[in-house]
Amino acid sequence: MSKRVMVGIGVTAILVALAVYFIFPFYWLVIGITKDVGQLFQKSLLPGVPSHLRENIQRVFAYENGVFFKWLGNSFLYATVGSVTGVTVAALAGFAFRRYDFFLKKPLFILILGFSMVPGYATTLPLFMMFRDLRLIDTRWAVLLPAFVNVFGVYMMVAYFNQITDDMFDAAEIDGANDFAIFLRIAFPNIVPGFITLVLLSFVGSWNNFFLPLVVLNSRAKMPLILGITTITDPQGFPVYNLTLTASFFTILPLLIMFTALQRYFRPQLYVR
Repeated sequence: MSKRVMVGIGVTAILVALAVYFIFPFYWLVIGITKDVGQLFQKSLLPGVPSHLRENIQRVFAYENGVFFKWLGNSFLYATVGSVTGVTVAALAGFAFRRYDFFLKKPLFILILGFSMVPGYATTLPLFMMFRDLRLIDTRWAVLLPAFVNVFGVYMMVAYFNQITDDMFDAAEIDGANDFAIFLRIAFPNIVPGFITLVLLSFVGSWNNFFLPLVVLNSRAKMPLILGITTITDPQGFPVYNLTLTASFFTILPLLIMFTALQRYFRPQLYVR
């Protein structure tokens, strides 16, 4: 057997192992929603027999008079409004960095790039203190407002706008287009893949945002789905694992649908001119 064939077999084995590693949690979740609590603790990798799938789904949807649907609506509100607004602001900021020369432009851009590397957990406590002073604790604004500021999105939008040549902008100015028209008719159509890519990334980030809502929200009716499902308990206050697993499956389902529907736009390009 040649060395090239051996290398190919080794690479294939590694890729298969990685595929199993990433797919197995999803497989375990899918078979987990077919079981009751007793079957879950049997540690079997086969679906539940008899299957409790229908019972689990009905109990999740009926839990506390349908609070699941409130959590679902909150998640869509936080993720949709937060991601679209944040990316739109980032696109406008990126266009400004691309088109205009202003005082401290380069230091400000470097500062933005530095802030984009700060993990979200590090800003949670300052945000809590600020929202406490503004009396926004336990309001939906406490979750939405941070999503409106997408620092990494500004850098990403600058990278996409840098792909548009100055000749296109100059031609639009000669034709009498103002800045707003240039943004809508020239700049934005050329960065639609980047815009949708960033919306998708922001949507996923907002959808999976757990720690910030945990800190700033107290009312269960305002919780997003990712946080609400962790509060599913029986009347004695003990976790109901089969219902939590079933709710978790419905938590990731919208993300799978979004990635499938928008995958043709998902083309990250982070280089600059």
